[in-house]
Amino acid sequence: MKTNILLLITIILSLCYEGSAIMCHRCFSAMGGCGDDLVWWMFPWKDCGDSQFCVKITEQVGSETYITRECENVLMKSTRHRLRMPNLRRHGYCLPARNNDFWNPGSLTNPKIKYCFCNDWNGCNSANKITQKALPMTILCIALTFIFKRLL
Repeated sequence: MKTNILLLITIILSLCYEGSAIMCHRCFSAMGGCGDDLVWWMFPWKDCGDSQFCVKITEQVGSETYITRECENVLMKSTRHRLRMPNLRRHGYCLPARNNDFWNPGSLTNPKIKYCFCNDWNGCNSANKITQKALPMTILCIALTFIFKRLL
C-alpha cells in the first residue's frame, strides 16, 4: 500500500511540475545594493517567463555609473532599450549600445552604455526543464516499486 502511494506521488510530481523559465535579478543602482557589487540576498531572483537572457546595463553619465539588471523580455518592451540593445546577444557578451543617432549616422555604437548578456545559471542562467531530469527518476521509482512489491 505504501509503495503504491509513493509511486502515485512520484508520477504526479514529475508530470505536474515543469520549470523552464530563466530567473534574473531585477534592480537599479539607485536602489542600494544593486551597484557593481550586487547584494544578492536583497534582490532575489525573479521569474522572467519567456526571456532567454539576463541583462546587466552599465551606463556612464559624467562621473556617475548607473547599473540596471533586468530580464531581456522586459527591456525589449521599452523603446529606449529596444533601439539601443545590440542585435548580437550571447552568453558572456558585453557590447556597447547601438547609437541610433539621427544627427550622427556615422557613429554606430555608444561606448558610454554597455549591455552584458548571460544565461548560464539562476541570477544569470538558463534553466533546463525539470521534466527532462525527472523522467529518469520516475522510471527508477517505478522500477524500484515493482521490485519491492515482489520482495514483500
